[in-house]
Amino acid sequence: MKLSYLSLVVFGILTLSIRTSQADPAQAEDVAYRMADSYIHKGFQMAPTDHSGMLTTGGAVRFLIPVVRGLDYVFLVGTDDLTRDVDIYVYDEVGQLILDDRRSSKLAGVQFRSSYNGTAVVYLHMARANGLASYTVLVGRRGVAKEGVILDGSGGGAPTDGPATTQLPQAQPKKD
Repeated sequence: MKLSYLSLVVFGILTLSIRTSQADPAQAEDVAYRMADSYIHKGFQMAPTDHSGMLTTGGAVRFLIPVVRGLDYVFLVGTDDLTRDVDIYVYDEVGQLILDDRRSSKLAGVQFRSSYNGTAVVYLHMARANGLASYTVLVGRRGVAKEGVILDGSGGGAPTDGPATTQLPQAQPKKD
């Protein structure tokens, strides 16, 4: 009788630990949208993107964001409970670091005003995770473009399509 009771306790503990150690994409998305709420109140238009996925420690994702001179941009990373530290890096088209968020935190976010028309190269780096962790990236923009650039796709401004994403398994972002 004692053996079967002990077996049930061990089985219960194993079941609980397996359930809590799975990546949770819905949680990462909820966290990202809660982060975005304050930026929406500041006038940012948050773009729903396809920047969601799962990474392990050391994994990185690179994506390109079209930017327009004079607009403010924000990149927010929401994660699930398995993430321990996520970083975000933003580079211009020639590879110069614009800014980054390397704080030891399970959330990351950066905001900048674009000084050029073109593309920002953004890296999300999963610095530490307990197994396979989920992330969601939201991109927001606000402001009025300089030099008469039209943002609706009819006048050669920034493309209205979403940013391109490339999965880079175990890639490391550039160091400054």
